[in-house]
Amino acid sequence: MQSADLVLGMEQAHVRYSVLLEPEAWFRSFTLKELVRRGSELGPRPPVESPGAWLARAHEGRDRPDMLGDSPLDDVADPYGGPSSAYEAALTEIGDLVDRLVSLLWPTG
Repeated sequence: MQSADLVLGMEQAHVRYSVLLEPEAWFRSFTLKELVRRGSELGPRPPVESPGAWLARAHEGRDRPDMLGDSPLDDVADPYGGPSSAYEAALTEIGDLVDRLVSLLWPTG
C-alpha cells in the first residue's frame, strides 16, 4: 500500500485496516461508494488536473473518526452467506460504482 496511488475497500472496515497497516494511506484510501459519492459532489476530473490532485480534493473534509463503525451510506453490503440474489445485487452495485468512478476520473468529451 505504500506505493499505491489509490486504495479502495468495499466497507469502512477495509479502509480502517489499510490505514492501520499503512497510516500514510489515509489520504488515498476510500470505500468505493464513498469515493464515488464524494467524486459526484466534486464533478468529473478536469483534463488539466492529475488524478492524484482530484483524489486529494475528494479527501478534503474527511475525519478519521468518520471511519469508525459501519456506514450504510458508504459500505457495499456484504452478500456472504446470503442468497444468490444478494451476490447478484452486490455485483450490479459494484459494477455501477466502478463505471461511475471511471467516468469521474477519466471523463470523455
